[in-house]
Amino acid sequence: MKTKIIKKGDAIVVSMNGKLDYETQAPFRNDLNHLINQTKTDENPKTVIFNLENLEFVGSSGIANFIQALKDFNDNAPTKPRFCHVKNEFKQMLKGFAEEVNFEIYETEARAIGEGATFN
Repeated sequence: MKTKIIKKGDAIVVSMNGKLDYETQAPFRNDLNHLINQTKTDENPKTVIFNLENLEFVGSSGIANFIQALKDFNDNAPTKPRFCHVKNEFKQMLKGFAEEVNFEIYETEARAIGEGATFN
C-alpha cells in the first residue's frame, strides 16, 4: 500500500493505493503521525479526507491495525477526518471494529471536501 497526501484547497486528501496488509502498517502510521503533527501546527487546521477508492482489502491481515490507526487519528487530529469511496465490505468492518466511533463517510471526494450528505 502506498500513501499519497495532497492539499486540495482547505482540505488534505490522503489517498491509498494497493493492498492493505500487515507489512504496510508501520509506514502508514508514520504518515498519519506526521499529518497529525502538521495539522496541529496549522493556524487553520485543514479537513483531512481519506480516499479509499484504490485500496484493496485482501483477507483480514492488517485490517484491525488499519482501523485502529484510523481511530487513533480520529482521537488525536484537531479536526475529525472524513472518508470517501469506502467499499461496502470495509464499511461493515468499520462498524464491527469501531462501532463506538462515528466515522463521516461520503460517497465521493468532492462531497467529502464540500458539505455533501453523510452515509453511515
